[in-house]
Amino acid sequence: MTDQHPLFAALTGLAARPAPYALLTTPELWTDPHLAGRMLAAHLDPAVDLSTYRASFVARALTWLTETFQVGPGVRVADLGCGPGLYATPLARTGARVTGIDLSEGSLAYARREAAREGTPVRYVQGDYLQWGDAAEDGERYDLVLLVMRDYCALAPHQRARLLAAVRERLAPGGSFVLDVDAVAAFAEVEEGCAYAPGLMDGFWSPEPYTGFRHTFRYEEDEVPGGGPVSLDKYDILTAGGHRVFCNWVRHFTPETLAAELTAAGLTLRDAYGDLAGAPYAPDGPHFAGVAGRG
Repeated sequence: MTDQHPLFAALTGLAARPAPYALLTTPELWTDPHLAGRMLAAHLDPAVDLSTYRASFVARALTWLTETFQVGPGVRVADLGCGPGLYATPLARTGARVTGIDLSEGSLAYARREAAREGTPVRYVQGDYLQWGDAAEDGERYDLVLLVMRDYCALAPHQRARLLAAVRERLAPGGSFVLDVDAVAAFAEVEEGCAYAPGLMDGFWSPEPYTGFRHTFRYEEDEVPGGGPVSLDKYDILTAGGHRVFCNWVRHFTPETLAAELTAAGLTLRDAYGDLAGAPYAPDGPHFAGVAGRG
């Protein structure tokens, strides 16, 4: 039997289907200087839905959040994964006491500059919101906790459980936890396949010349510890100096499966909406928003 050609072996390895949540790389998007810079640029582009929703939707979401949860003077708000403050700073303009937490030094620097420029007091904290429950901080309890842009779906089951435990601990009696998630209807549209290009995604992944491969995988419910379905976009980025791998895991929910995870953490799903601007829930929608409180 002849030996495999090294190129065949390498490409076969790139296309191998990883076990669910075998590699978790999300923090690197916010701590790698090049990637964090590209993510911040996407945040601040009003016409794209990459790092956050486009500006027109954010404005509608802020109106709905402010009115529905009566955000105003004295209301305590925590924005988890706040990025450059696109939600936190406007909510603080109402007089609310807002804390934003994010890993990205660059995004927080932007948020602090903008808040200072307009004289809006916001408490911005650099850190991993998965460790929120561990922080000595100040024992603050919050009337409203936000987790937007479907961040929850990128977390592994043990990370989601840890986050929900922290939210329950930090949520004030009568407070609300608002998050949006990818829906099972979106999973039905996921197709397995591969894309390849020099400088894949217009140089997003590295400041150096690189070749990029994106492999998309589907994992049905019975394949995933902790439940599914789950999709994965796996990016292999090859430069002259090395090979880096980035995994974008997405857990797809129904209101019932989201409610089950919340219940296990001592939280109760109160309402489901079509989005963070309060649209009616649609079973065939690509995502939905949930409002939860302490059980």
